[in-house]
Formats: sequence, C-alpha cells, structure tokens
Amino acid sequence: MSFQRKLIVVALASAMPWMSAHAQSSADLIKEIEALKAQLQALTQKVEAMSAQPDTTALVQQVNRIEQKQDLAADDQEKSGFKGLKVNGTIEAAYKYDDLGKNHSFGSSAGYGDEYGMLQITKESQDGEGVDWTLRLLPGSTSYNQVHEASISIPLTKEHRIIGGLIPDFQGYEFSFANANATLGNQLITHNALFDLAGATSYTGLGMSHTFVNGTYALKWVVGNIDSNLDPHKDSSGNVVVATSSSASSNDTKSVGFAARGDWFIDEFSYIGLSVAHGSNNRNFDIVAIDGGYTHGDWMFNGQLSTGQQRNAAANGDDATWTGVSALVGYKLTPRLNLLARADYFDNRKNGGGTYVYNGAGGSGSVGLGPELDSSGAIIDPNVGANLTRVSLGTNYQINANTQWKVEYRLDQSSGYNFTDVDGNVKQTKNFFGTSFVVSF
Repeated sequence: MSFQRKLIVVALASAMPWMSAHAQSSADLIKEIEALKAQLQALTQKVEAMSAQPDTTALVQQVNRIEQKQDLAADDQEKSGFKGLKVNGTIEAAYKYDDLGKNHSFGSSAGYGDEYGMLQITKESQDGEGVDWTLRLLPGSTSYNQVHEASISIPLTKEHRIIGGLIPDFQGYEFSFANANATLGNQLITHNALFDLAGATSYTGLGMSHTFVNGTYALKWVVGNIDSNLDPHKDSSGNVVVATSSSASSNDTKSVGFAARGDWFIDEFSYIGLSVAHGSNNRNFDIVAIDGGYTHGDWMFNGQLSTGQQRNAAANGDDATWTGVSALVGYKLTPRLNLLARADYFDNRKNGGGTYVYNGAGGSGSVGLGPELDSSGAIIDPNVGANLTRVSLGTNYQINANTQWKVEYRLDQSSGYNFTDVDGNVKQTKNFFGTSFVVSF
C-alpha cells in the first residue's frame, strides 16, 4: 500500500471512536459511515490519478536537445555572417503603349525604368547596435545605374546614425519601385511629373540620420556628389563635349552638393516632409519640395509642391526656373481593390523652359517641354517655355499577399504643340496605357 493510502486509512481509523462517542443513534452512525466512505472513494480516485500521470522526463530531455540545436544553429548563422541578412525584391511583368511611339512594349517595367526587376539585400545588426548596410540592384536597367543603392548606416547613439555611400533621392511622396508598400512602393505604374523631371535621382556621399521625440520627428542629410551622370563633360578649353570624347574624362568636374529631408509624423495616419538640395562646382542648382500624406480607413491622400532653379540650364541659355504641384487620391472600393487618381501641373515658362532633368537642349518631343511651339512646330517665342499637365487614372488590385495587378491610363497635355510622334507630327497631347503584374518577395 502506498504512503498516501496509508495516511487515508489511519485518518479514518482515528476518526471512528470519536464518531461513535458523539453519535446520537445507530442511524446517525450509519449516515456518518456512508459519508466517510464517499470521501474515502474520492480521495482514492485522486491518488490513483496522480499515480497514473505519465513520466515526462524523456519529453523534457527532447525539448532540451532541440533548444541546444537551435542555439548552435544561431551561433553558426552569426559566425557565417547570415544573421540579420534579408533578401527581398520585385519583378514587374508589364505591357505599355503610348500614341507617340505607336509601339506595344512587353516585359520590362512600365514605371521606374527599363529594369526587369529589383533585388534588395540588407544586413541588419542585432538590436540596431552595429553597422547596417543595403545593396539594391536593378537587373537590366538602361535608364538608370544598375546599382540603385549601396549604403551603410553606423550608429552613434540610438537616435543618431552616420549614413554614407550611394543613397537614392528622398524628396516627394512617391517611391521608386512598383511594389506598393510603405518603404519602396509606387501605387500607380508611372510616376508623377515632379518625380520624373524636377528632382534628383541619387547622392554619393556622407551624412547623418536623426530621430527625435521617440520618432515623432526625423532628419537626414548628405554631403557629396549629386547625379554625377548629369554633369556636363568639358575639354581642356572648358568647352562642353559629348561624354564619349577622349578629352572629356580628364577635365570633368563633378557637382558637389548638400541634400536634406525632415519629417514630422503628426500621428499614425499623417505626416509632413520638407526636402532641399543644393549643388555647385559644375551644375549650380537649388531644389525645395514639401510633401505630405494622410491614410486612414479606405482613403489615402498625398500631395507635393516643388520649386527649383538651375543656372544656365534654360532653353535660351539663361537660368531655368520651374514650379510643380502633384496630388494623389486613393479609395479602397474593396479591401483588395484600390481606385487611384493623380493630377500634376508643371509651370516651366521662364526663359524658354528648362528643369533639373530637362535643360531645353533636346528631346522635348517625349516630355512636352521646351520653348512653346505652334501647330506647325515652330517656336512661338524662344523666351517662353511650355507648361505640362498630367492626369492619371488607375487601379491597384491585391491578388494575394505578394501579387498586385495594376492598370493605368495617363494623359499628358502641353500648353504648346511640344509632343512629336514617330511620324514627325507635332501634338499637344500624349496618351499612355499600361498594365502590369507585380510580384514581391
């Protein structure tokens, strides 16, 4: 007999004389005996249940072995450099058509450039206490460098970090790539006019990033070269020559500049951002942009106002000056289907036109800028440039967590006949249609 059962028997035996002494009759004694039997049965069942519990020693040992294996795997991952390493990317299969070129294009991106996709590799240190780095590639790109970002981030404190390397431009509300998410994604297929024509593309240099008041405010700034590919090439006499000239490389001077962006995250739904860029030592320019956004429930609103100037970059050889405004509205008709509308206006009349990207020297037939032209294609006034209006309507359907289907129609209209089609005819408008499937991982 087990120890627990012996205790029960001893307790009952000790209670019997006491019960007999206080019993008023044999009937009362019988009732008390029956009650004690019931209690004894209940206690016996509890003891047997405790005795029947399985031995968990083997299970505990197995769990300990699994934990040891996990710890060893984590150690191996850290030693091999894979800890904190993340790989993600985007591939966009697109179709696009515009009535100027009259061609049907398949396969490449319909938005940022001619790349077939984007691949991003990031290495994040544990707890943000070490050096982080990002490498972002654009396979197949011809319009932009195939390396879009190669940057490092070194912490000084929890709120302040040193940043450096090749860093993408950070002005405006639109992002570079097709996957519509909070850090990289563009909602529509194409970009607004300010993104395409009025802002820098990348910076190569050093700077810092800062956060204040638990992330309510953020600031980042960079000093370095700004879009060196746009710097003019010069010969030994200082004359501008084509990039392929044998005398160009030894006499090129890169633009040196400063760029910064500050953000105020008002609440979880809204923000306001201010960005500036200044360049000198080759191209002399200044760009200022303010943008903001509000996303709550089914509605999304974004807006941007940009202005800038660049010395000797207008069509008549004087300083180029431009101002642009853009607004985007989105409404979720269903949790997966987003209806989108965007409108842009670009004022570019001064000195025959000219912007940060387009300097009036050529190619006006594709973007609608340059000196304002009449219906025969003649310049009306070499000191008056054409303004540009864009309107886009589209949808973004979330097929699943990793796949989006986009459709967009865009109308570009110039204040002059500044578009030229493939047959040489001048037009005031350009029509674009595109659709794409965007897969992210």
